[in-house]
Amino acid sequence: MIKKNKKNNKKKKKLIPYGKKELIFNVLSLVIAIGVGLYFGGRSFYYYSKQAFKIEKDSVTLNGTITNSNYTVTEGDGLHQDTDGYYFKGNVDNNYVTFANRTFRIIRVNNDGSVKAITDSIATEFMWGEDSNYVNSNLDNWLDKKEKIEGSGVYYDTIPYVSDFLVKTEYNIPTFDGKSVTAGEEKLSSYVSTLSIKDYSNANGKNSFLNISKYFWLIGVNESGNNLYVSEDGSLLDGNLYESYGIRPVITFKPDLLISSGVGTKDDPYVVDQGEKVNMVDNYVMIGNDKWIVYYDKGNLVKVVFAGFVGDKTVSYSNTNSEYDPTDKKSAAHYLNSLFNNYPYKKYFNDLTLYTGEVSSDTSLDFTNIYSSYVTVGWGMPNLFDYNNSGNDEYYLSNTVSTVGSNVLVYRNYGLLEEASVKDIKNIAPIGCISKDKIEKDKKGIYRVR
Repeated sequence: MIKKNKKNNKKKKKLIPYGKKELIFNVLSLVIAIGVGLYFGGRSFYYYSKQAFKIEKDSVTLNGTITNSNYTVTEGDGLHQDTDGYYFKGNVDNNYVTFANRTFRIIRVNNDGSVKAITDSIATEFMWGEDSNYVNSNLDNWLDKKEKIEGSGVYYDTIPYVSDFLVKTEYNIPTFDGKSVTAGEEKLSSYVSTLSIKDYSNANGKNSFLNISKYFWLIGVNESGNNLYVSEDGSLLDGNLYESYGIRPVITFKPDLLISSGVGTKDDPYVVDQGEKVNMVDNYVMIGNDKWIVYYDKGNLVKVVFAGFVGDKTVSYSNTNSEYDPTDKKSAAHYLNSLFNNYPYKKYFNDLTLYTGEVSSDTSLDFTNIYSSYVTVGWGMPNLFDYNNSGNDEYYLSNTVSTVGSNVLVYRNYGLLEEASVKDIKNIAPIGCISKDKIEKDKKGIYRVR
């Protein structure tokens, strides 16, 4: 027999609809939930967009900004292109960049994205040296660090975190025949060098941004093998190794280095983003109401130069000879020492080792000669091979051209050292040494001693 399926006699439960109150409550809850979600979601999107825009805006590379902001030209002033990349030519005014508290002018952007730049003014001035070969010159030894040469890399040491921002600049020793430049065969490189004749020529020489109406040395020689320099009017001239001209450091920034602001003009230069990787060189330090400029920052010590002059310009270097001698009561050295002893803030200064060795044709022009003698003082006067960043002009240097002679070296800020009689009246620019732990920034970001 076939059994019949039994009917499911269980009663189905009826669905009870929401009442009006419940329905209104649920609808309102849903609307509020959607509103809250849209509000906070919208705010999140807004602030994320703002942050993303900020990151995108801040993450601008130096090389990309230069090449994207300039139309390349084939003639006249502007950004030109060659097989090595891009270079500025003529009297351009949009190639300024600041780094390490100082201003540079961009020379070129290389194919790998690295950016070559030169200081907008001279950093100091001195004699080429005994050897006409650039790699053995005072210039190369002063600019770049060399392990085997005492005191080398004076300018190198002013730059914070060198390898984080710079690559080595490649160059050779070119020859200029009066019309064209021929590249040298030997390839060289260093973190800091100086301007090559090739770059000066490419930029259009005296009719370019590289002509700053000051004297300065170049890398390169003429057909006779003589080293060359740029004169005050921008002309190329032969230089005697015993003559003194300005030094303009050249560096090369890493590819894709970020900038934090700027459009490349003098008033609004590109600013290399260094983050916290900075030092105090080229910053002002206030000592009481007096303004000093840091020219050396290493370890726990900074060296500062007064932003101006002291004295009443009635003091000669000496009445006897050009030796720097604080015990000579008729000398500028003794006068400066007396001023220091009466200075109300002298407690902030440490003892300063002042190198006073002779640099002359009688001994040698090698800059290591300065370490042959020294004195310990509270204040001294700038050395021939110090980084001269004060902007001061016509002031005594502490080095002598002859300890038994009657001539003294005087710094001029247009690129020529002056030899003056020890009885001439010149300016006195004091330098001193301070511990970093005595310096702090105030609320306005100004360095002050405490």
